[in-house]
Amino acid sequence: MIELKEQKNNLFERLDSRVKLISAVVYVVIVTTINTWDYLAACFLLYLLLLFSLGFPVLKSVRRIVWPVLVAGIMSAAVIFFNFNENQEYGRGAVFFLRALCAIFALNTAVSSMTLQDLLFSLRSLRVPGILVNLVGFTIRYADILNGELSRMMIARKARGYTGGKNFWHMNTMKVTGQTVAVLFLRSIERSERVYSAMLSRGYDGEIRFVQFSKKPGIEDFLVAAAVIAVPLAFKIAEVGAVSWITP
Repeated sequence: MIELKEQKNNLFERLDSRVKLISAVVYVVIVTTINTWDYLAACFLLYLLLLFSLGFPVLKSVRRIVWPVLVAGIMSAAVIFFNFNENQEYGRGAVFFLRALCAIFALNTAVSSMTLQDLLFSLRSLRVPGILVNLVGFTIRYADILNGELSRMMIARKARGYTGGKNFWHMNTMKVTGQTVAVLFLRSIERSERVYSAMLSRGYDGEIRFVQFSKKPGIEDFLVAAAVIAVPLAFKIAEVGAVSWITP
């Protein structure tokens, strides 16, 4: 049984998690269809402004997406580098990076403003298959267990006098890293079997049951969701030239 709790740190976190999740997904879908880099930059900046106005800790959220954004930046640079003779590739690289930045930031802020229970309840309410809901819940919940297992392995390794090479490509470092990954994989399998047996002994039957949930979505939830969706939608309409079709 999971008892859902409600965060009340700021207005954005108090919004209904289902509405936030749907609006974030729609925002990402629209943003990934925009092909103009300045429109994408405006979408990102206006979304930031909305979060600031709702009191969301934007700087804390930015620190969580450093690595995904770094990967997106490397891929964008690769697009430009391997096509450096074509002037249009600079714009394509910028569009690719800004699309990834908007999508990563929107989904991260939506999910990080929820508790795990809120996220699972939202997925279940949106008719996501139960097996996927369970997979998401167990992955998030037991990631810390694997992280702790890896930390203990590294401490034991240092206690036995291990010293790494100068870089990752050092032969001994690569060998030990591969052995560590293999042992962690085996231990994770053993741990998962023990956890599953413990869950069965406590009556787990594959169904997550919720004790209670917060109030139904209100007017402020739909207003914020409309603002989130309206920003990229307006730029997409402007990009396809719909305004010129309407006005003579």
